[in-house]
Amino acid sequence: MQRSTIKALFPSLLIAACIAPNAVWAENATIHVTGTITGSTCSLQTSSITLPIGNVDKSTFTGIGSTSPWSPNVQLVSAGCDASLVSMTFSGTADANDSSLFKATGGAEGVGIEVCKSGGSASGECAVPNDTSRPVTFTPAPAGQGYSFAARYVQTTDAITTGPGNATITVLITYT
Repeated sequence: MQRSTIKALFPSLLIAACIAPNAVWAENATIHVTGTITGSTCSLQTSSITLPIGNVDKSTFTGIGSTSPWSPNVQLVSAGCDASLVSMTFSGTADANDSSLFKATGGAEGVGIEVCKSGGSASGECAVPNDTSRPVTFTPAPAGQGYSFAARYVQTTDAITTGPGNATITVLITYT
């Protein structure tokens, strides 16, 4: 008799178990996945370069705005860059007579120093002292290649004093 009772109740118990609330499903959970895909930073293999204008005879200058020949192109060599655009701004002491030029220090007077992207001022992109609104821009260079610059003297006053004409310029590199 006991067996027949269990057999009779089994379908009812099975249905009750299926429709009864299941404690495992009593609460939902959420998983948040976070992360960022980043590229490598832009960096340089060379952190310091010298743009050698060389010895320039005073007679080269014929009046305000006249220039010396360009220095040879020198590169800041890239260590690689995962960006679409490299921008460089420049800080240093501006020439008192022409704020688009860097002040020549060391003895020479009456000239400022112009630093431009390779191709000289014809490139249309020259370093302007302390002006972050006018960067010199480049397509990112692969590792081992670089960003070329040249420099020259520009006469800024009627009289020129001979002597060394040097400048120290700090370059701030940003990339997007």
